[in-house]
Amino acid sequence: MKRADSCEVVITTSRLPSKKTLELINDLVNSLPGVEKVVRGKKPFISLLEEAVIRGARYIAFIWDRRGMPSALLFYDVVNKMWKPYMLKISGIKTRRELPVFTARRPPAKSAVVVDLAGGELGDIFAEIFRYPLVYDLDAVRGLFDTVILVRPGDRYVVEVLGRDLGPRATVIKIAKVIYRHV
Repeated sequence: MKRADSCEVVITTSRLPSKKTLELINDLVNSLPGVEKVVRGKKPFISLLEEAVIRGARYIAFIWDRRGMPSALLFYDVVNKMWKPYMLKISGIKTRRELPVFTARRPPAKSAVVVDLAGGELGDIFAEIFRYPLVYDLDAVRGLFDTVILVRPGDRYVVEVLGRDLGPRATVIKIAKVIYRHV
């Protein structure tokens, strides 16, 4: 179980983020314990790195925008001073307002788990970055965690952020592919 008072990941955007990207980040910060937001503005990378070190974060998560939509998620390892060798290509999101049922913002989460029903690398990536337990059975975690990050198969992957009752908690993210790159 992850404590809410420790910062593991600092999350930020590319410059001039869209409203959808900002809504996504606010949902993630509220739903994922150990994640704090840093407003990018005109800050250079070195300032973001200093901010992460001050907060004691192990990773910086960047959400890039392209044409007003979140397009990719990249991770920088603050401790080892290097980019992680993968980029998560985002093919679409559904904000809380776009979900078929009304989803009010819930209180900040204190615990989280990753449930991987897709059997791919994405569950492992989330477990590594956020340091949440990784399980493969959704029924086994019902009612035990404030947030359940459900990775299920879709076009490629669909990431749903669920609450303790397994109802929607935050934005749904479609990940088109995991791109491995030389860093």
